[in-house]
Amino acid sequence: MSRLMKTSKYRHTTATEAKKDKTFMDLKIANIVWDCSDHIHANTKFFAYCWAATGAGKLCISSHSNPGKSAPNPPAIVGHSGQIIDWKFHPYNQQLITTASEDCTIKVWQLPEEGLTEDMKEPMITHEGHSKKIGILQWHPSAEHVLASASVDHTVRLWDIEKGERACISGHTDQITSVNWNLDGSLLQTTSKDKKIRIFDPRSGECINTVAGHEGTKTCRSIWAKRRNQIVTTGFSKKLDRQIYIWDPRNMEKAIHCEDIDQASGVLMPFYDEDTSMLYIGGKGDGNIRYYELWDETTPITELECYASTSPSKGLCMLPKTALDVKGCELARFLKLQNKECVPISFKLPRKTAATEFQADVYPPTFSDTPAMSAADFFKGQNAEPKTVNMEQYWSGSGPAAASSSTFNASTVKLVTAADITAAEGKVAEAEKALEAAKKALEDLNKLKKEQEE
Repeated sequence: MSRLMKTSKYRHTTATEAKKDKTFMDLKIANIVWDCSDHIHANTKFFAYCWAATGAGKLCISSHSNPGKSAPNPPAIVGHSGQIIDWKFHPYNQQLITTASEDCTIKVWQLPEEGLTEDMKEPMITHEGHSKKIGILQWHPSAEHVLASASVDHTVRLWDIEKGERACISGHTDQITSVNWNLDGSLLQTTSKDKKIRIFDPRSGECINTVAGHEGTKTCRSIWAKRRNQIVTTGFSKKLDRQIYIWDPRNMEKAIHCEDIDQASGVLMPFYDEDTSMLYIGGKGDGNIRYYELWDETTPITELECYASTSPSKGLCMLPKTALDVKGCELARFLKLQNKECVPISFKLPRKTAATEFQADVYPPTFSDTPAMSAADFFKGQNAEPKTVNMEQYWSGSGPAAASSSTFNASTVKLVTAADITAAEGKVAEAEKALEAAKKALEDLNKLKKEQEE
């Protein structure tokens, strides 16, 4: 790829690992055999990762403000009967987290304000619907409480997490490996082990487009660069080269850019910054994070640099933009799970005036922690782009401390789904068949009685 670094304002971005006094140590990180999640997730207050334990899953919730050595047996979420394999903090409420498990359930948990002080066993609500383990969760970009989940049963289900399942999307022929929303939530994109990339209408379940993706058999992941309206996929070639493809969802006939990266074996994990158009790609089992800029040039991507480490990654996540050091011109911060540690990695753009002057060109309005519409609005057919917040207030120190715009009220009434209707129709058909058999038996008895009386 052509290195046009001189034309990118982010070309001097450098990555720095946190010092030991800012690192989280003595962690017993679970070895989760699952390539379709990042194995760690964070909001501006907490980060969550799985603790090694026998039996069911154990999800630890740690505060960013408490680095150092971990307790030997920290309090955790322990309410699943199977391993927890994906989890996501609620985008509009810092104290809510959802978990997906091999026990085929999704659970919603309300965290105490100060974090966990003892094991949490009882969720706010449990959702059932998938018939096999659930390994991917993805929040709607602008609607409150709307969650997409993907399972090994080859379906994507949409939930109003207060009430229950609202839609089921089928059409996949193999395991789903990633799920992404577009900017206003009107479209849903997936990748799958069948090497196909699909785009759906999430409410009707109609598959709008299906194209062949990476040719390799190993896991393909993807993200939707929402403001640019481009899809980035990472996967493997037939020769097992790791690759990046970039797609225009308006014309999916072929990728607009294809590039081989290297021949390492780890599954790639893509992350995207909507404000800077910077793409970050880490790999499971290797320590590097490559970073790029997507732009409007003949070659739609330029490589900036690569953060290199000899410590293999067990998981990786990107913090929300509002958690960053704006006066230090911090563009991104990652948390990297590695052997017994969680290490913050800061990506900064050196600018001499950052501490005295807000860098508006680097910090455009970012996605807000306030929903643009309700779950009911979305399922009635409405679409909305995410609300935004001015980053200058975080530079001046007047930004809100935590997201709390969303309330959560778990319903005790289960929503009626298409699956419920189908099941009821099946029971009616069985009952009608049994009724016909009973009528036939009655006719036979009456006939026999009449013959005996004669």
